[in-house]
Amino acid sequence: MLKELAVRILRTLEDNGYEAYFVGGCVRDWLLGRTVHDIDICTNAHPGDVMRLFPDHVPTGLQHGTVSVRLDGQMFEVTTYRVEGTYEDYRRPKEVRFVSDLHLDLERRDFTINAMAMDRFDRLRDPFGGRDDLRDRLIRAVGTAERRFREDALRLLRAVRFAAQLDFSIEPVTLAAMEQTAPLLSHIAAERIREELHKIVDSAAPQKGIGLIVQTGLAGFSPLLDRLFRTSHEQAWRLVHLGTLNQKWALLMYAARFDPQEARTLCLQLRMSKREAEAIAQFVGLLAALRPDWDEPRDVEWGRLLLQAGWPVCMETDNLLQACWWKRKDRRSSRSLIAAYESMPVRSLRELAVTGRDLQAALERKPGEWIQRVLMHLLEQTALHGLPNTPEALVEEARREVARHEH
Repeated sequence: MLKELAVRILRTLEDNGYEAYFVGGCVRDWLLGRTVHDIDICTNAHPGDVMRLFPDHVPTGLQHGTVSVRLDGQMFEVTTYRVEGTYEDYRRPKEVRFVSDLHLDLERRDFTINAMAMDRFDRLRDPFGGRDDLRDRLIRAVGTAERRFREDALRLLRAVRFAAQLDFSIEPVTLAAMEQTAPLLSHIAAERIREELHKIVDSAAPQKGIGLIVQTGLAGFSPLLDRLFRTSHEQAWRLVHLGTLNQKWALLMYAARFDPQEARTLCLQLRMSKREAEAIAQFVGLLAALRPDWDEPRDVEWGRLLLQAGWPVCMETDNLLQACWWKRKDRRSSRSLIAAYESMPVRSLRELAVTGRDLQAALERKPGEWIQRVLMHLLEQTALHGLPNTPEALVEEARREVARHEH
């Protein structure tokens, strides 16, 4: 359906005397039989021509020749053939010049597997051997590899990302150029690096991606990130058995023996949100407390963890444990988690039969930190140790707890 819509754009351009091709990732993925979610189109029509032919459009990147065309609610990027001038910041060209030759447009692209174009009849334009590299499962730079990486240093991580997502190897000359130019990543914004790393960690072959980062020294711009990957890469294969990015980063950090503060620091270096950083640091702390040995399942006492962290966090922690024990699958911890949760007569402070204000009145004490401490003690005693959840029993136990701390 998506391709059929895009064909209408190509036909309209051709009917008006222009060339038009599918280009880049969509061509690669069609040839690989992968699902395509985004279709990019290139043409010798200038942006003004594209906007004239397609009134329903968004001028998303006119300086780079890109117009987003809306068709039946779907957006398609249509970009004029272009060549790029010199790069000043290892990321973006100083200038862009529109051209009429498709070959020149393909020549500026990063890797051969992304430098193919296809017309609406599925005929391929492949001047750099991208189809052969797909067959041979290789990532190869277009033209001179070192030049490609010096133009845009983010391509270093993109090469790793494609290798990890497709489970490809990197062609030796390209790999050698990556080792040479690895220090250039220090010029790239942390947000851009984070997004590529997310895709590598979340890929089909994360161990390959992280191994390539270690081999080429791409994480050298950050001692903490470099230590993470060098120390954890042998366990990275386990990431495919986890469901969320937070879990995957936490497992790597546990494997690298990070403490929660180091986890938090690295997350913030990579410009993750504070919520993501705190969630990952919490998982790292929980794993450090549980200390699961690799592939050595054991019983877990969930009661106190359930009260401290809650059911959703404990479920995710159990997922992490299952990944730690993957070679010797054992669902004891999952069963004991469910049993512990279901057996609790109360599971949160709001279920207690007294509030902090009740305790303050009954014990005739001023407000203070003691209230939260005593409430947590009452919750644990009620949930795990049989204390009746009645106002009388709770107030009496609160008196004893306050007295214990005063003496």
